[in-house]
Amino acid sequence: MSLSVNDFDAFHAAVHGEDKHAFDWQTRLLCQIVADRDWPRVLDLPTGAGKTTCIDIALFSLALDAQEASERRWCPRRIAMVVDRRVVVDQVAERGRKLLQALVDPQAKPVVRKVADRLRSLSKEAAQPLAVFTLRGGMPKDDGWARTPDQPLVLASTVDQLGSRLLIQGYGVSKGMKPVHAGLLGNDVLLLLDEVHLSQPFAETLNELDHLRRRSVNTPSLSARFHHALLSATPGASKVLPFRLTEDEKNPESALGPRLHAPKRARLLDVTDRTVLEQACVNEARELIERHNVIAVVVNRVASASTVVHQLREVLGDQVDVALLTGRMRPLDRDDVLRSLRPRIMTGRDRASVDRKLIVVGTQCIEAGADFDFDALVTEAASLDALRQRFGRVDRLGLYRKAEGVIVRDKSAKDDPVYGEAISKTMVWLKERLAKKTKDIDFGVLALPLPADDTLKDLLAPKAHAPVLLPAYLDLWMQTSPAPVVVPDVSLWLHGPKSGPADVQVVWRTDLSEDDLDAAFRAQEVDAARERATAIVAAVRPSSLEAVSLPFVAAQRWLSGEDAVGDITDIEGAVFGDGEHRPGRLALRWDGDDSEVIRADALRPGDTIVVPATRGGIRDGCFEPNSITTVLDLAERAALFARGQPVLRLHEKVLSQVGLSLPVNDLQETRSALESLAEQADPTNWRKLWLEALARSKGSIVVDADEPWSVVQGRRIRPERLRNLLQADDTVEDGVELTTDDDDSFHAGRSVALSEHSVDVEGFARDFATAVGLPMPLVEDIALAGWLHDVGKADRRFQILLRGGSEIEFFKDETPWAKSGMPPGAKAAHRVAQRKSKYPKGARHEVQSVAMLQKHLDILKAKAHDIDLVLHLVASHHGYCRPFAPVVSDDNPVEVALSNHTSKTFGTICLESTSSKHELHRLDEPLADRFWRLVEKYGWLELCWLEAILRHADHRASEEEQMSGGSP
Repeated sequence: MSLSVNDFDAFHAAVHGEDKHAFDWQTRLLCQIVADRDWPRVLDLPTGAGKTTCIDIALFSLALDAQEASERRWCPRRIAMVVDRRVVVDQVAERGRKLLQALVDPQAKPVVRKVADRLRSLSKEAAQPLAVFTLRGGMPKDDGWARTPDQPLVLASTVDQLGSRLLIQGYGVSKGMKPVHAGLLGNDVLLLLDEVHLSQPFAETLNELDHLRRRSVNTPSLSARFHHALLSATPGASKVLPFRLTEDEKNPESALGPRLHAPKRARLLDVTDRTVLEQACVNEARELIERHNVIAVVVNRVASASTVVHQLREVLGDQVDVALLTGRMRPLDRDDVLRSLRPRIMTGRDRASVDRKLIVVGTQCIEAGADFDFDALVTEAASLDALRQRFGRVDRLGLYRKAEGVIVRDKSAKDDPVYGEAISKTMVWLKERLAKKTKDIDFGVLALPLPADDTLKDLLAPKAHAPVLLPAYLDLWMQTSPAPVVVPDVSLWLHGPKSGPADVQVVWRTDLSEDDLDAAFRAQEVDAARERATAIVAAVRPSSLEAVSLPFVAAQRWLSGEDAVGDITDIEGAVFGDGEHRPGRLALRWDGDDSEVIRADALRPGDTIVVPATRGGIRDGCFEPNSITTVLDLAERAALFARGQPVLRLHEKVLSQVGLSLPVNDLQETRSALESLAEQADPTNWRKLWLEALARSKGSIVVDADEPWSVVQGRRIRPERLRNLLQADDTVEDGVELTTDDDDSFHAGRSVALSEHSVDVEGFARDFATAVGLPMPLVEDIALAGWLHDVGKADRRFQILLRGGSEIEFFKDETPWAKSGMPPGAKAAHRVAQRKSKYPKGARHEVQSVAMLQKHLDILKAKAHDIDLVLHLVASHHGYCRPFAPVVSDDNPVEVALSNHTSKTFGTICLESTSSKHELHRLDEPLADRFWRLVEKYGWLELCWLEAILRHADHRASEEEQMSGGSP
């Protein structure tokens, strides 16, 4: 039985509750989208109207579209909601996880099962109807969301993280994975830019990019399916006719009526400076909590939020609970805080069942889109649009009817770094409209008449404009390896010309010491100590779930050891100081195999740094630069929740922090002890599953340190097993442990024959390309590239490297391998294998593959529809050759040949000897010219898309091979 738009209300109620039917505007929007086969460019909807339901609408549209024949489909399978507030981003992800939980529920209503079945039909793997991810601070080798090209996906992101990836310059993303991320976000995607008034430059960039791509299409059969819609609750956000509520939908008697017409009276208070402002917030909160049960205090600086929290706790003691919530938190810490707060502050809570009173102190992170519902509010003065958003978190459903608030302004602050002069002008405008008797003003959603546009623009947060997006800029961004000497800073197109640099991600590790960093920093190039810090961290590679995102200058000042890091806002791209900084303390700049120890003066925007947990920097779950308390290391939990990877470092300090006492010298005894602990663990807790997986583990690595320790590695746990033990709101992601963007790609923990891997990648490539609707000639060319991509691994030296550097092992069995049995994190073993094999450092097997194929073009001509595309896909499948091959000196070249390379589709080929001294890095070689011909033919992001499909096939084939066990 087919789905129709008439089923949406039943679907909404089945997912969110039988009494929670879709609003009229939501059903009307769905009908319009299905009829137009496109989204309205602008949705102008008031706060509290339920804009986040656009995710449900987009997903239901996708399920409807999945019923169509492949060639008639239009609806994107990746749905990304973007907003510049981190807590809101996390709540968008929670919405996605709630949808996922309903879709996989075996007891779900028939309409939900039908939607799930339609979504499963779009994906090759089909086990999960939907995946849900948050794009947080970019982190090399943390690409779990970019797992397959055909999986229906809900993404939650800030402008920085999605926008930088879309423009092929992903913040913190390894250079090899930048085109993959760009390909996924530039094709088969719907971008919902929420609260567009916060992100005007990015909205302009989206429009310009869409225009450039439509104008530059030279391959009409390659549909990008790139849609974007701008959502706003602020008038004046668009020049085009928007989708709006009808008058009937705004009627007080309508379903939305109570939300739109609830009164929210607010007083105005002026103070003399920021210290007095913080004290005033404390005093007003104390007064309001006497009359209400749950109130919020919102200030414009993270430091002020921390100060207010500590003062409230001093004066209130244990009479009232006081919680701190900012965007400068590690996601897992934020999960812990929200897990306890959620029943007490989320929309729909039961106000009658309040055991203890609660004050939540926060920053701008909760002002837009956050589904919080407070009784009253104390807020620092801000622009009119920001204040309207903050009051939108008060009596959100309009059922309390006793909401009130206080707006406190620091008169000494003349030009705010975020809101500019809009604060003072807004306060003047509000004072002119105070009620004569009560001296207050109503901030109800529809209660405050807005001025004419010429007055209104002075009351809104300053709106920067993006520079014109020229094709030349996209040409520069497309060159990811090697990158040009000068590359335009994409932040200009995300936040405007006055934007600050990209945030820095900070990770804390307890097994990394200051001595480790110092030894690595001082070591010579050939000294093993130089790579020791990297090896310690790589043993459990960092995840964005354990990272705090900090403004670049704040991170640099903190790393420098300066006493004051300045006023940190909770807005990405905000300008934040400048000036010189002393070299300061050391940190590991994490970049996979290219990681290095740096001082503060070498820090770059967008970096991910790892510091010792003993350095401090977190208090109450939030970044606190002056805290010296040892930070809790979250690596084990992050690896499990982000990638499903059970790991445990048998390091004294790690074991102490995770609360385990284990024998560490004999791994069999360790596993026996873990088994005993698992039997005693709470069966409803994720730790039981984690302990059981570790007890059954067969794998481990040894960390090469002065006093080495082992890392126990269990088999990957599917995310659905974790979700069964957690709340729907907890962060669990279906990440990936195996990626192919650096030398770890061929050290995978299980040896795999080249013939097996080539056929596997060919199959995945064909399936993925077919599933996403590519024309058949492109499908077959991508599959052909998948079959041929690794032929260069036939180099004898490379085969010895895969065998740990042992020529004896190679002579025992000369079957060409694609993957080594060495674990990815075993850095010391990798170094030994590289040295013994004499394989040139920096040599790329994929470039050798191209050299071999170029010598045998007659083979390609008989099988390829677009020879240029096949060769480029082979050359770029690790992110290199975009546009030039890396320069490698091969002083002792060898001849490389491969015989009887067989495919059921493409037959059997023999590639005769080709010298490893191919010199394809030369400027007169064809790689670069080929690259630019393909950019012109297919388009910037379209070529990234084709590359991404092949690389996903390589990723997934590698993952399946490791999980299947066996050996060549």
